[in-house]
Order: sequence, then structure tokens, then C-alpha cells
Amino acid sequence: MAETSQGSGTPSISTPEPFADRAAARPPSRVDGPIRATGRPLPSELQFLAQHGVSADQLLRALAAAPRGVEPLDALLGEGVVTEETYYHALAQHLGCAYYVGEPPFAESFDAVKSLRCGVAPLAGRGRGPRAVIAPRAQSVPRLIEMRASGRLHPKSFAVASPQRLAALLRMRCGDAVLADALSRVPDSFSAKGGMSGAQIVSAGLFAILAFALGAANIHALTCVASLALWLLFSASIALRSAAAVAHKDDVRPKMLSDDELPVYTVVAAVYREADVIHELVRALDALDYPKSKLDIKLVAERRDEETLSRILGMRLPAHYELVVAPPGEPSTKPRALNIALATARGDLMAVYDAEDAPSPNQLRLAASRFAADRGLDCLQARITIRNADDSWLSTMFAAEYAVLFDLINPGLCALELPIALGGTSNHFRLASLIAAGRWDEWNVAEDADLGIRLARFGYTVRSLNSDTSEEAPHEFLNWFRQRVRWQKGWMQTCIVHSREPVRLLASLGRPQALSGAILIFGSVLSALFWPAFALDTLIRAIEAGRGGASAWREATDVFVYILALAGIWSMAVPAIVAAKLRRLNLTAKDLALAPLYYLLVSLASWTAILDLAMRPHFWAKTEHGRTRRPAPPLAAAEVRVLRQAD
Repeated sequence: MAETSQGSGTPSISTPEPFADRAAARPPSRVDGPIRATGRPLPSELQFLAQHGVSADQLLRALAAAPRGVEPLDALLGEGVVTEETYYHALAQHLGCAYYVGEPPFAESFDAVKSLRCGVAPLAGRGRGPRAVIAPRAQSVPRLIEMRASGRLHPKSFAVASPQRLAALLRMRCGDAVLADALSRVPDSFSAKGGMSGAQIVSAGLFAILAFALGAANIHALTCVASLALWLLFSASIALRSAAAVAHKDDVRPKMLSDDELPVYTVVAAVYREADVIHELVRALDALDYPKSKLDIKLVAERRDEETLSRILGMRLPAHYELVVAPPGEPSTKPRALNIALATARGDLMAVYDAEDAPSPNQLRLAASRFAADRGLDCLQARITIRNADDSWLSTMFAAEYAVLFDLINPGLCALELPIALGGTSNHFRLASLIAAGRWDEWNVAEDADLGIRLARFGYTVRSLNSDTSEEAPHEFLNWFRQRVRWQKGWMQTCIVHSREPVRLLASLGRPQALSGAILIFGSVLSALFWPAFALDTLIRAIEAGRGGASAWREATDVFVYILALAGIWSMAVPAIVAAKLRRLNLTAKDLALAPLYYLLVSLASWTAILDLAMRPHFWAKTEHGRTRRPAPPLAAAEVRVLRQAD
């Protein structure tokens, strides 16, 4: 039986202590100004709170601090003056209606997705009891109070629940309907769910047969053809990396928006088995220089992850945080969790972070200002930096790799207006553009790379953002290897998806962009797979050349191979040195000398990924976080909200 609390005879409401302290700590100067001096009355949706233990001073401070255009209730909840449950319980008492604490007796059949979005769900008919449960958002509460006061709404005809509670109950009660709406939004031709198409399988089979036949007839001819193909591929990759590194720039400085001008920003972080780092994530998100009343932060956790769920619930986060519990189902991937969170996203803009991230405090404000300055902009990729580069040789190489990618290559590709593979975090979107592009493909384990190419194919504009997000690199081999296998598998899935219809790919991107995208995705996969063979071939050629007796053709091709090998070393080493200097990484000559070993491990992960793709294509190998010896960067004390520890 559902638990309800009637409007009469309910104990008075007291403000939770941490939030009351926070409100009281605000400077009094803004309160003693025009609002108090003019005796301006409290809005109708806040007046009754003074009767339930919330002082008028607390309410006035929240209103005075709120940016222009923010609903009074959003200001109150966003700043944590009262919790959402506290407010809506008091609202039910004020209206004289029932308040649902447990699960309401929902009707047997109704549109759960519509109810999730509008905050109204029908109840099973039980005599003269409530016919619907309502979870009104801030802009709807004054209208609800006015209808109740005028007698147009009878208190026995409806019940109230908090928006987050109703959303959680609907996801639990109607999980299948919620999943059906959230998932499978990517067209089949752009999804990794189906794997290789029939045409791709036939083409791959014919290619294998021809290669086998050529090798059987003349193994030297097969070697020459394969070598030529690899040479061309490596040459194209070297040229693209070099052009991007030279062209890089991400120093756009827009006019910064004021608090009044900022839009509502949705922030989503998918957390799975992240109990050890969830406090650090909330700490970093609390430090964002953005009005709390304009933040819509969603932490998406799996129902089976009881430890992380209990940690989040124990923190008693203010109302601009929402805990989204993903219904069980397959595939169990990060993009699936992100898609589920979109159903209740309230922002015009959206950012994605990982559990171990610490974005620069001004990142959201800077991104919002960029979007406002350029109406044709659809996505921004911030720079991802590694804070534990000194933990091990692996983390040092990982940090250098990220520095090259996010400080040089991606900004350069954006400057050249060429497609980029997004990073898995610190992506900022216009929500409308993200939805129109199909959201994330929940079946692709490198959803970031796939979405970057798909945005380009759909004509959306992606640029780099001159702002850092600090994160943790895996510094233990097995943790690093699992992550790299998943990445390489996902890039292979992305290759499969975007090569299904080559003519359509060319038509949607245009020749320069299609060529660049193919080099970026296919080149990265094939280079990782075959560069050891190319390196070995180069070494053999050098040994044979030292012995003498090679033909003129072989000597000419040897020169080409040597030049290409030197260019490859140059295109890898020089950007790494430059990026490391910019990031002040301790990249030593020994690290550079061991770089071939690092990329040999990447190649091993790539070959392992082929096996993983065949056996469990949509399995998400979890990267363990919170294992570094270096904590997240310290934040200013004024930016950090005191967390209530779960234990």
C-alpha cells in the first residue's frame, strides 16, 4: 500500500542543517537592499514556508542572490535552502492534499514517458481518492496554488510528489517504456548493434580470398601490395597529424555572459562502481562557477550498484542534483546511461563528465559564452589533462598522448574544419543538436568517437574549448590494458558503422572531410594493428641494405621506406615534446626511447580487441578509478560545499 501524508496533522518542517547554514552564511548586504527596504512580499509559492520553520531571511537571501529570470522556487532549491522533499511536503500541506512518500497506486496503463516529462501521472480509480499525482516544476506551482485557492481544483482529486521522487518511481515502475523511449534513437545504419552488414562481410571475404590467392601465386607480390597500402596509409596519417599540429588554435575568447544571461545547463555523469570517487566528483561540480539555480546535474547510476547509490543518497545533495537510477537491461554501457538521463534534461546546453573528472571552475560559463557568441556552433570539446602523470611510466606516456591529442591534434582539426573523434568526457552540446543527431549509440563502446564523426556527417559544427578538465589515467598495466582494448574495439565498431555506405559517407561529408575522417578512424585502427610489421620490415630492409646486392628497385623503395619511417618518428616525437613542454610534463629522453614499447602494447591491445569484438562486441570493460596516488587538484575553500559523509 502506498504511503501518504495528509495536509492536516503533519509535523512542521525544519530546514536541513547543512543547507540552512549555507543560506545563513551569505553576505547580508544584498538582503538589506531593495527587497527588504521596499517590503516586497514573498511569491505565493514561498509564503507558506515561513510557517514551517524556514525563516524569511533565508528566503530573502535566496531570492536576492538569484540571477534575473530564475523562478523563485528554482533559486530556493538550487541554493539548497530547503530540500526538494521538504518543499513539496510543505506544498502538499498548504494545498491540503495527500503527499506520497512511497509508490502511488499508478493506473494500469498510461504514457509513462509523457508523465515523466510533464510531471503528472494518473492513479488507479479508487472511489473518491486522488485521480492523479502531480510533481509540479517551479513555473507551474503558482498556477497550482491559484487553482486550489479559487476552488477549481479540489484537494481530494490529486496528490503531490516531488519531481525527483516521481521520476524515480516512474523509471522503476515503467522501466521498459522509459528504455524504449531513451534507447534505439540512432538509425540502424548508424548503430553498432548489428555489426558488419552483409555487403561488408562479402567484401571482406572476397578481399581475404584475393589476398590468399595472390600470396599462393607470388608471396613477394602480396608483400609488395600490402607494404604499398601500409605506406600510403601511414603517409596520409603522418600528413594529417602534421597539418593538425601546425594549425592548432583554441584561443577564442568570447565575451563572458553574466549570471543573468546564462542559460540552464544540464550536466550528466554516468557513475558505475564509483563509490570511492563520487565525493570528489561532487566536490568538483560544486566548484563550477555557474549559478546553482541554473544547473541541472544528473548522476546516473545502475540499480545493481548499491554501494555507489548509497554513497550518493548519503550525501543528501541539493535539488539541482538528480540521482537517475538506470533500469536494468542491455547493453550495460555508458552511452546507454547518458541516453536515459536525457529524458528529464532541462538545459538548453549539456555537458558530459566522467566520475574522476575535475573541470576548470569556469568551464561551463566559458562554453555557454562560446555558444551564445556563435549560433552556428553545436558542440565543444574541452581539453582533457592527466593529473597523475608521475604515477608510472604508463601514466606518463598516457599523459603525453592526451596532451598531443587535446592540445594539438583536435584543436588543429577543428581549425581546419575537419571531423574529430570526441573524447569521452568534457563534451558540451546544444541539446537540440545532440537529440537531432540521434544522441549516443548505446551499442558502441567508443560512443565518443562515433558521435564525433556522426555530428560531422549530419552537418553539425564542432570546435575545441580552451578549458581544462583534469582526470586520472590508469597507471597499472591491467587497468590500462582493459581500457585500451575497449577503446580499440569501439574504434573498430566506428569503422564498421561509417564504412557501410561509402557513397553516402562521401556525399554527407564532402571529399576533404571524408578523406580526413577515413584517415582519422581507419588510419588509427590499422596503424595500431600493423605498425609493428612496418617497423620490422624497415629494420629488415636496413639489415639487407647493409649486406649489399639489392636491386635498383629495392634500393629506391628502401629510400622511400626510410623517409617514411623518419617522418613517422618525427610526427610522433616532436608533437609529444611540444605538448609535454606546454603541459610541463616530465617527459624524459628515456620515455621517448621507450615509446615504441608503449605503442607495441597499444598494438597488442588492438589485436586483442579483434577477438573481443568477435566474442562480446558490446561488453564494456570497466576502468577502475580512484587508484592514483595523486588526488584531484585542490579547489578554493569558498568554492567547495561541505558534504555530508555517507558513513
